[in-house]
Amino acid sequence: MIITNPQSPDFNSYASTVDLAKFASSRNLELPENTESLLIKAMDYLNGLNWYGNRTAVTQPLPWPRKGVVFDGVRLPANTIPAQLATAQCMLAVEAIDGELLASSREASVKSERVEGAVTVTYAVTDGECFTASYPLVMGILNGLVAGRGFAINAIVRRD
Repeated sequence: MIITNPQSPDFNSYASTVDLAKFASSRNLELPENTESLLIKAMDYLNGLNWYGNRTAVTQPLPWPRKGVVFDGVRLPANTIPAQLATAQCMLAVEAIDGELLASSREASVKSERVEGAVTVTYAVTDGECFTASYPLVMGILNGLVAGRGFAINAIVRRD
């Protein structure tokens, strides 16, 4: 059962089944009968993101509401759940129709092929391997609310 009331100890979703139906309808998308499981899968994905700020209560079941979040230069009230979260959850729920959002991540090993005297080709696709899906549109609408998933290191290298 989807519970969208942040005051409930069973709060488990930012978006309701009605929100998801409106989202899909406005984009002419068809949804299966059981949309609650799609919203739960989407929520599982959102729970794994690295959000800015801190939970308002240690005991709250979901990452939001949060305190200490500045969005577009404005400090969000600690009891706010931004509308972008429900939209992102609906986007992810639609993605979950065709597959798992939290599939195991396996890095594809690098293969090299070389033809003597010609070309060497290196690629990272092997039979049976899969790549971790990314959702740039979801991360785009959450920009400023979430720090991302994983990490990256940028460096400048100069040769003298």
